[in-house]
Amino acid sequence: MRVATPFVAAMLTLSACSINGVGLASSDVIEANGARVVRTETYGVALRTASEDAGVTIGYSWTLALIPDCSDGPRVGTHRFGVSTSGIRPIAMVRRIGGIGIETNRRTIGIMLGFSEDAIFSEVAADESVIRRLVLTPDEPSHIELRQIREQGPCD
Repeated sequence: MRVATPFVAAMLTLSACSINGVGLASSDVIEANGARVVRTETYGVALRTASEDAGVTIGYSWTLALIPDCSDGPRVGTHRFGVSTSGIRPIAMVRRIGGIGIETNRRTIGIMLGFSEDAIFSEVAADESVIRRLVLTPDEPSHIELRQIREQGPCD
């Protein structure tokens, strides 16, 4: 898999596209207070396949994903061909799109032409209780703060 990743990234770059933030993309992974921030820019055709965020962007996209600070997360630093966060559910996400945006996910179905910016916050399961404090500063990712406490039931 490690050998195939650079090859796939090179092929996506040559074709001016990216899939799930890898290919003709650039990512910075930044350590924040209580989480990690993955800031990714894509150019050309960018395909997103996660069910909660599926869609296609033709043009430019800037995505900031706040993920839990865990050992499975991407390493801090700059990644020239993007970085995949597949399998890690973001707590919050902000996306700016310039060009054509085609959304095909459970939140939105539609087409956008021009510029848009939206934010997505993760859902909490119906049988779960979470106290979350989030200070989200998209233009200053290192200042983002996350405190999250999962409440325990009376028998837990």
